[in-house]
Amino acid sequence: MTILDPPSIDISTLTLTDVPLKPSNPGSYARRDLYEERQTPESGVGAFATTKIPSGTRIFCEESIVMLPDEADHVELYNMVKELAGEKRKMYWDLAASTKAGKDVRWIDKLRDSCDEDVSSTFNDLVAAHEQAWSIYETNRFTCKSLDGNTKSLGIFPQSARLNHSCSPNVFHRYNPVINRLTVHALRDIEKGEELFTSYIDICHPTVVRRHILKHWGFRCRCSACDSPDDDEDYRRKRIEDLLAKIKKSETKRLKNESKWTAKEYQRSLGTVIKCIRLLQKEGMEETDTLGVVYTEGVKLAVKVGEEENAVEWAEKVVEIERKCLGEDSKEFVAAGELLEMARGVGAKAAAEGS
Repeated sequence: MTILDPPSIDISTLTLTDVPLKPSNPGSYARRDLYEERQTPESGVGAFATTKIPSGTRIFCEESIVMLPDEADHVELYNMVKELAGEKRKMYWDLAASTKAGKDVRWIDKLRDSCDEDVSSTFNDLVAAHEQAWSIYETNRFTCKSLDGNTKSLGIFPQSARLNHSCSPNVFHRYNPVINRLTVHALRDIEKGEELFTSYIDICHPTVVRRHILKHWGFRCRCSACDSPDDDEDYRRKRIEDLLAKIKKSETKRLKNESKWTAKEYQRSLGTVIKCIRLLQKEGMEETDTLGVVYTEGVKLAVKVGEEENAVEWAEKVVEIERKCLGEDSKEFVAAGELLEMARGVGAKAAAEGS
């Protein structure tokens, strides 16, 4: 078997990041014509479809009202919230707060040092206000990575924060640094009356692990995946988790010593990818960071072993997934288009050489 030259377009191990794009400003909106907020029996306020929402629809494109670096503390947060304009400040304080006070109280000394002596009688109230603000922040914040992926901030997007969690979500959220907005897209067709659910965590973990992680938000997930009597479903998720880790490890190993990789090693890695694709499809996991990631790895391996048709087919699916989950203004969608162009180029070259 012939091992082809490395593709001319390389992307990171399990993400699509290195794409030159200029930031833009599309405005900030929530499609109130598509959903309404309602009280739920167990999960506070939720968002419910008021009409059928087609797969891939962008429901939220929201600007943050608070954005802080990952290492920010209670005092920095409170000062930022205090400076918010009236309506935005109200939106912040109206959000749910479900996390408990942390053990690290060094910020209290910082707060005390910044206060005048005449507030000593109300200092405990001030501490309580800071803790409430922080609990809201911890409960509702979204991860926001920079365009190059090297910097992480945490943002509050009050309308998107109304989305409750499910381990079988029907919408997908991610911060888009190109447009400086949190976007939320429908993962599938959503019927009128359905609640919109996103996932707060990595849904590939088995149930016991997911429930442990979700304790941070103070609830026990009762979604169809967590309450399923089907033990095979939990096994499949654990198997997916293991296969994803194996794919990542294999890719890291290959990139360090690609010149010495054999056809057998490429085929073995491709076999792992195909197993993972089948399991993800069976579980209905078609997000950018599940099936999209695995298809991307499959494309890179397929072009190496001469499976050009599979490479093109999978690259086309990556484009579809990125469009559905993130939109055409995302760096991931642009990178997926370049991946497809590369796969088609390799296929055309192979066809020409074989004719």
